[in-house]
Amino acid sequence: MKSIINPLAIILTLNWVLYAQPKNCEPHSENKKIEILLQKIGKLEGTVVRNGSEHTAQDAEKHLRFKLEEAKKSIFAPKESDWTAQLFIDRIATKSFLTGNEYTIKLKNGKTEKSGVWLKEELKKIETCGL
Repeated sequence: MKSIINPLAIILTLNWVLYAQPKNCEPHSENKKIEILLQKIGKLEGTVVRNGSEHTAQDAEKHLRFKLEEAKKSIFAPKESDWTAQLFIDRIATKSFLTGNEYTIKLKNGKTEKSGVWLKEELKKIETCGL
């Protein structure tokens, strides 16, 4: 008696094996997540609007690196070991310390969104190994 294997069953099984399994990746430290976020900002295809002025992605990365280093020196800053990527987003990368104005990201395709929204999405990708 011959056994006929359904090609669709083979394809579905292979897709499950290849795509439904959890990704095999190492979790990143919080400092590494912050570094990845900074690099993503620097490579952004678009501009960052800060206090009404547009800045290149590279300038935005430099500015946020400066803000982070200055914040870490503050007597009000958490200990180095307590800094998280979420804390970086909330305290450093979403609004001006001086004016309180939110930063926005203007993508090359014309779409504009708040930097906090964009950064939180990028952080999700980092944490799920979807760099």
